[in-house]
Amino acid sequence: MTYDSVLLFSKTWGALYIALFFFAVLLWTFWPSHKKEMDEHAKIPLREGDKPCR
Repeated sequence: MTYDSVLLFSKTWGALYIALFFFAVLLWTFWPSHKKEMDEHAKIPLREGDKPCR
């Protein structure tokens, strides 16, 4: 096994792994049963009201 074949293998399967992970996260995020949870997470910055940072 040469360096070039290992490099080709890692680039191909690494890209596939990252793409599958990305689509799995998208699927989990936009799944209809998670809507209530995601809406609650979206409101977190607004809980404290409008106050200065300090």
